Amino acid sequence: MAAITYQDFLNKASEVLQDPAHLNHKKALLLIDFEKLPALESAVGFFPIDNILQQAFDLISHALHPSDIVGITGRHQICCLLTQLRSESHALLAAHKVLRIFQQRFPLGERLIVLFPRIGIAFSGLCKNELGRLLGNAGSALQQARFEHEPIKVYEKKEEDTILLGIDLWSDLGNAIEEGELTLYYQPQIDLATEKIISTEALIRWNHPQRGLIQPDKFIKLAEGTELMGKLTLWVLNTALRHCASYRNAGIDAGISINFSADNLLDPELPDLVLQGIEIWKIPPDKVMIELTESAIMEDQPGSLETLHELKKLGLKLAMDDFGTGFSSMERLLNLPLDEIKIDMMFVKDMLTSPIHERIVDSMINLGHQLNLIVVAEGVEDAQTYERLKQLGCDVIQGYFIGRPVPLTELIQQVTNK
Repeated sequence: MAAITYQDFLNKASEVLQDPAHLNHKKALLLIDFEKLPALESAVGFFPIDNILQQAFDLISHALHPSDIVGITGRHQICCLLTQLRSESHALLAAHKVLRIFQQRFPLGERLIVLFPRIGIAFSGLCKNELGRLLGNAGSALQQARFEHEPIKVYEKKEEDTILLGIDLWSDLGNAIEEGELTLYYQPQIDLATEKIISTEALIRWNHPQRGLIQPDKFIKLAEGTELMGKLTLWVLNTALRHCASYRNAGIDAGISINFSADNLLDPELPDLVLQGIEIWKIPPDKVMIELTESAIMEDQPGSLETLHELKKLGLKLAMDDFGTGFSSMERLLNLPLDEIKIDMMFVKDMLTSPIHERIVDSMINLGHQLNLIVVAEGVEDAQTYERLKQLGCDVIQGYFIGRPVPLTELIQQVTNK
């Protein structure tokens, strides 16, 4: 069966949606995306993937009702308008039927491959039978399915709001960097042997003029993969180093921990930018700790390990944040030029009431010491946890029991007035 082109699909779908004879029928749009095909196409070329899409089109067309309209509407997408549904649940049944089709393997030269479809569903009643809106809603559902790692997602109005909010925030973030809406707060880290502050972690805050305080994980995720990530990192780096110089000049003999993302490790200019910063603000390199999440450090993207070694050559220290929440490879861990691991607070906060959590924390401390690493425990909120970590041999702690994140001036007042 010859595949229906994008324009043919739009024409036929519009006719059905506008036909008075079909107005009382429930309808749904299925947007099917094959996520592994772009990578395959770069490896094997355009025409083999075109052939696979044609096979997928044929299978879906035969599996659905004859009145349904199926078309190839994107380079790696197929769209289906289900025209005579008895209920919305039947659209879900159709989507699951499509998923079952693609459990089989497809020939690709001498190989047999499995496709990985993801499906967004939108119902016509939610968008007044306008095809453009219906396609947009199905696209939003597909995006949400990707975000939640789900094979099928039905469009809900709040998803559109979430996407639009993300676009608004991304658009505002560039101005926030320029207009001074961002600030850094500092949370102290205590050496358990001396019970003195040895460093602070710089934590970013964004007080949006209309939306109020925006959570860092929300706007940092928006910046990742865009040019804003570099601008944001440069602002954080220089602000944190400048503030570190300020509190060191005020008599607080402590270093600074700065969070970087996986994106930053792909920037070949990162070591030079860090070097410029520490020279400008005259911070000893060994007082600067670069923190990266476990997942970021384990991604092993081309050039990332080289960047870590370049940072290490500058005399900086490197920490793996959120240790225990990702999928650390011991081989990868041994090859990383780390100085420190930070035990995630999810293990620390329950260690007094959960024996298994305490055993995990104990094991992480022992592993860190076996690898000659400093071990930091995050999320310490009471004296009992403080004392137990000390007994277990933890090196450094951080958490509300020691101090909450505060602005620079408040940090200096709190520490120098003690």
